[in-house]
Amino acid sequence: MSDSDAALAALYQPRIRDHAARVRADRRLATPDVTVTCRSPVCGSMLTLDLLFQGDRLAQIGWKARACTLGMASLGIVTRAGIGQTESQIAEVGRQLSAMLEGETVAFPDPWGELDLFCAARSFPTRFGSILLPFQAIAQGFAEAN
Repeated sequence: MSDSDAALAALYQPRIRDHAARVRADRRLATPDVTVTCRSPVCGSMLTLDLLFQGDRLAQIGWKARACTLGMASLGIVTRAGIGQTESQIAEVGRQLSAMLEGETVAFPDPWGELDLFCAARSFPTRFGSILLPFQAIAQGFAEAN
């Protein structure tokens, strides 16, 4: 197995595929506070998120995702860990994820620990946009709601 084959195998590990499978089927919200659509210009991954807020916290997320496995896996983690979080908490985790992808050592706060599995994506900068897409969409949703 070549180095690039080994890197791809590490990237598409079963945990990534499991997180992606959780959001494979669309689950839209009937009455969201805001709906946002974001697209990664590099790979074409696209997410439409329905967001419902309770005060300054994210209360519910609905989705329609047309993204690669990595974008779907990121969304799968965000749909669980993001509930109950504030705009600044989610934005900070997004910054930490970006820093980790760029090579920094990061310790994600609870409940975001699963994001560490994206360490394997460091060698694939063309995938960063898709992995960060849910964070971009949520930031846009908070901005539109305010």
